[in-house]
Order: sequence, then structure tokens, then C-alpha cells
Amino acid sequence: MLKKWGSSLLALLGLCALAGGYSVYIGQDVNFDLMNYHLYTPYAFLHGLGGQNLIPSGIHSFFNPLPDLYFHVVFWTFFNHPKWLAFFMGVPYGILIWACYWLAKEFFATHTYPRFLAVCTAAIAATAAGTLVQVGTTTNDIPLAILSVFALWLGFKFVATPTRPIYAYAAALIAGAVAGMKLTSSPFCLALTAAIFVHLKSCRISFKTFLLFALCGIGGFLLTNGYFMWENWQLYHNPIFPYYNQFFKSPYFDPVYVTDVRFFPKNIYQWLFYPFFWVLKPARLCTEDYMQDPRLACAFVAVALLCWLLFKKWCKTNVRLTVSLVVYAVVGYIAWLKSFSMLRYGVMLEIASSLLLVTLCANLFRGKWAGYASLFVLGGLTYGLYIPDYQHNPFDKQAIVFTDKPTVEDNSLVFLMIQPGSYLIPFLNPKASYMGGFVAHKEDYPKDQQKEVALINNLPEQYLQFHFEDLQRKKIAAHEGPLYIVSLYGPMITNPKALARFGLKGDMKKCKPFTTNITIYSLKLALCPVEKIFTR
Repeated sequence: MLKKWGSSLLALLGLCALAGGYSVYIGQDVNFDLMNYHLYTPYAFLHGLGGQNLIPSGIHSFFNPLPDLYFHVVFWTFFNHPKWLAFFMGVPYGILIWACYWLAKEFFATHTYPRFLAVCTAAIAATAAGTLVQVGTTTNDIPLAILSVFALWLGFKFVATPTRPIYAYAAALIAGAVAGMKLTSSPFCLALTAAIFVHLKSCRISFKTFLLFALCGIGGFLLTNGYFMWENWQLYHNPIFPYYNQFFKSPYFDPVYVTDVRFFPKNIYQWLFYPFFWVLKPARLCTEDYMQDPRLACAFVAVALLCWLLFKKWCKTNVRLTVSLVVYAVVGYIAWLKSFSMLRYGVMLEIASSLLLVTLCANLFRGKWAGYASLFVLGGLTYGLYIPDYQHNPFDKQAIVFTDKPTVEDNSLVFLMIQPGSYLIPFLNPKASYMGGFVAHKEDYPKDQQKEVALINNLPEQYLQFHFEDLQRKKIAAHEGPLYIVSLYGPMITNPKALARFGLKGDMKKCKPFTTNITIYSLKLALCPVEKIFTR
């Protein structure tokens, strides 16, 4: 037993080292969301800045900061050693591969070569485009997928031994906690529930078990999100503000359903066969950047063939687990497609797809040939792979390096008129007050500069649904110290019409330009002193 766990630990350490090395190889992570909220929200949570700042990260200001605590610790620990920062941000990828191996090993426990098939499954999952693109980044989908894999592993344990409901309760608790930390994980809570309770009759699962399962899921959700839901309710009258405001009707946002529709299928054919549209050539359908990966399309075929084998009673793998896997993949896919359709939110789909493909090979081939067939599948999938990029920079001497860093006094109020911009707060002066959520009104600018304005203040139209301008005006009117704006340095940075909407005026000649090594979305910024317009 000691030797077994020693080997497993060595494998885990080796995978973490390789994952960290790969993260260093691809460069410093400078993705948009890192600068917009991943750096700021945990800092604000731990330093109690929420009360003094007003939506500095826009809509992302209301996200749960718990998933970013690991990044916060790593960032500030290795601030002066950015390569080590990248290394430790890549470590969760190694843990995820290790977790996939143990999930598959549990699934193929009755097979002649469970380890071989588990290695193949982990390899297919590890090379998926939606997973690889997030290695070393702050998106948090990989760390949370580790917990989701563990929840699925416990779900499989319960399906295999339904007399031990403790496995189901633990799975629900973990899955609920993951959804509480990041709502984009919620489709896989539904998938896990369906995968377990599809065997309601055959496993003689009692109503009591189902009820306790549901309570554990709700308990896990409240454990990680209850405090933040209460805070949002107190401040904005919507516990998951601004989402589902068509029900909660917070006065600070339009009473509408809020979601990112950029990646939804565009026609009936895409709704029915979406993964097949990014098989033959790179596409920008389910990602911000071009990608190509045939895994989910192949999983479509695997589901159809496995259903046929189950119907014919020709299934060679554990029937209960195979049924649960198929149900998990189908329900998870439909829920993901209807809710987000964004590939990086589908790490668990890629893992389920990998398991489906190896399961199909285990049913079509005997013994080691199932593993060899899986390796052949891996080669084919890797050949048709194009990985997107969420922005990386060469390493500098520090994680963030300023050129001509400006000075902000403690009692200042700084209006971040750009997005992303909240990453600046810990560096300009965290003791000052900040607010964001500025929306550029085209009519405030000359016609020949309106396209540039749309790029400078790159907030989507969805932000017009915020009702925060009155709060911003009140905060400005009540402030008695210095006032500043931060925006892209250019001839219209102190646009009189735009500033007048907030009772402000400014002089471009007083602006102090500056840059940072990670400011890739707006290359040259400026801090400009502004003052109130007093009217009698």
C-alpha cells in the first residue's frame, strides 16, 4: 500500500513539474479577465476594500473572489519572480491530469488493463483545446475542474456501490461548492445529479437519499457563496446580482436575463451539431480566438455507439457506470450549450468526452488492444488540434512593471474610465477610492472619433443595463478630496461632454501618461486630475 501511494505521489509531482514547466514555456499570463477582476477581487476581499470602491471591475465586481485566492497568494509571493509565478499557476493542470487518471481507473476497475486505459483517458483529456488554453491562466476552470472530477469519481463510487450513500452526499457537497464559487460550473451539478439518479429504480435509491443529496448540494453552494449572496442582497437586492434580475428585479439593473450570448449557436444546424463546426478548420465559434478540436464531435459519435451497445446488451464495460457516463455527458453538454456555449467553461465536457472515447475502444477491442486503439484515437485528435491563446507576454523583472508610475493621494477618488483597469488599484494606491463601470456614449464624441471611443471604452452594450450612473454622481458629489480619471491617453481623454455627465471637467495638459508591461489592450494610459463643475 505504501509503495502504491508513493508511486502515485511521485507521478503527481512529476505531472505538476511538467505542467509548471509548460506554463513557463508559454509566457506570462496577461489575459483580459486577469486585469479586469482576477487580480483585484481577492485583493479587495482580503483588504476590505469593497465598501470604499464602486464597481471598479464592472459586472465582474460582483463575482465570488474565493477561486482567485490561490492566484492572489502566488502572485504576491512571487511578484519579483514572474517565472515562478507562472510555474505555480501551471501546477493545477498537473493535478487535473492526475485526477483524470484516478477517475478513469475507478471507471475501468473491472477491465483487464485499467491503468493502461486510465493513462489513455488522462492523455486525451490533457490535450483538449479548452483545457490546454487555460494552463497557467487565472480563469480558474482548471482548479475547479479538479474538484468536479473528484465529485464525479465519488458519484461513480456510489453508482458502483449504492449501499454507500455517503459517496453521493460527498459528491453533491463538492459539486455544490464548485457551483457556488463559479456559477458556470452549475451545468455539471445537473449532469452529476442525472448521472446518479438515472439508476433510481435499479439501485433502489430511496427518497431520503435523494433529499439528503439535494440538501448536501445546496449546503455546498451556500458554504462557498452564502456570504457573498447575502452581501449582494443587502447592497443590490439580488443575491446573485446582476444575474436572473428578471426575477429579483434589483433597481440597479434592468429586469432581464443576463448571459454572454457571443458564443451561442447561430442557426438550427449549429444548435444540433455544434462541435462538428470546429472539426475541419479553426473557427471562432465557441472561443474568443480561433480553435480546432474534434474531441466533442467524436464524443457525439461515441455516445450514439455506446447507446446502441447498451440497447443490444453488448456493453463489455460496467453497465451502470457506462449509463451514468453517457447521461452525464449528454445532460452536461445540453446544459452547457444552453447556458454558455463557451469552450473554456466545458473542461468537464472534454474530460467526459475522453472517457467516452476510451470506453468505446474498451467495448470494441479486447485486452491491451483497447489501449492501443485509444492511443491511435489520441494521435488523430492531436493531429486535428489548434489551440487558441488568451494572451501571453515575455517575462519581465517583476509581474507588473510601471513606466512613469503616477502618484495618487490617500484621500483621492479615481474614476477608472477604461476596462480592464481594476488591476491598477493595488499599485496606484489601495487607500484611495475607485469606481468603474464607465460607459462611452457615442454622442459625446466627434463622429470621426466614435470608432476609436468604442475601442477605448470597450464595454459591451450590456453595461448600458446598469443603473449606476446616479450612484457614481453621488459618490463624486460627496467626495471632498482630489479627483482623478484613468483612461487611454489621447486627444479626447478629458472629453468635456463625457465628463460633464458626472459633473466634472478636466485639462489634458495636466494628464500624466504611464504604461505597464501587461497593458496590452490599451497601450498608453494616463492619470488626469479633474474637478467638479459647480453650478449656482
